Amino acid sequence: MSSMRLGTFLRAVDRAWPRPAVVCLLLSFAATSWWLWASVQESRQTHTWDFLEPLAAILGGLGAFLLAMVLVYRRIRSAADDADSYGLARGLATGYYFNFLRPLVCALRDLNHPVHQQIRQAGAREVAGVVVGIPREPEDFDADRQEELLKDVVKRGAYPFDCRSIRVAVAGRTRALTAWLAVSRETGRAVVLDIPSTLAVIQDFARFVAGRDVGGAEGGDEHVEEARMRLVAWAERDRFQGILEEFEGVVTRAGAAETRPWAAPSLVHVVPLPRMHRRMDELAGH
Repeated sequence: MSSMRLGTFLRAVDRAWPRPAVVCLLLSFAATSWWLWASVQESRQTHTWDFLEPLAAILGGLGAFLLAMVLVYRRIRSAADDADSYGLARGLATGYYFNFLRPLVCALRDLNHPVHQQIRQAGAREVAGVVVGIPREPEDFDADRQEELLKDVVKRGAYPFDCRSIRVAVAGRTRALTAWLAVSRETGRAVVLDIPSTLAVIQDFARFVAGRDVGGAEGGDEHVEEARMRLVAWAERDRFQGILEEFEGVVTRAGAAETRPWAAPSLVHVVPLPRMHRRMDELAGH
């Protein structure tokens, strides 16, 4: 399982088991165990082998469970293997970094860039960093939820922030970049917040892969298909974040040799969405 974390896979397997089926399985195992215990106690008194019947029932149930686990594992795992062949996360991370993140940071580093007028108008004395939040669940990859999620991040901050949208002009492009600026009322330091809208592609891609078995057959079990979708989405999300971090390291080393500091990592912080508000507070100097 080198291409994915064990915890990610186990969460996907958990999605594949309907809750009523799990409850019935546990109740069946408990009843059979009680039957086995009662049979063993009776066999000690009668010197018979009556306990073999419940023992066989338990072993048969465990065998069927393990067989089902193997089949579920193969079907879920096949989705991850299929997704690996596309290299989607690397393409999305490359596009996000060079089309959005790097131009944004270059503009923030250029004190003559018009974006600094917007920053001063927002009441900020300096920009402490750029925080990129990576959502945990596929439902949060939806680009339409970005504003809602960012508002929630600001509300969860330990101190009050004033927020506004800023537009960052990029030389050679007709469309400006748009980002959120959160300004601390306590310190006057600003933090640029963003959730990559390009992650929405991963959700669609995961559903596409999940609906297919190896060879292009349609999947029939909705629970297994849901598990396959989430496994692909979680795995691609982790790859996306890891590739962004790789870019940061590479550009840091390359930027050290440049006369103009183009490297973004000293400003950029890529974190899971649930920890985004904490990093925002830290950078704001609280």
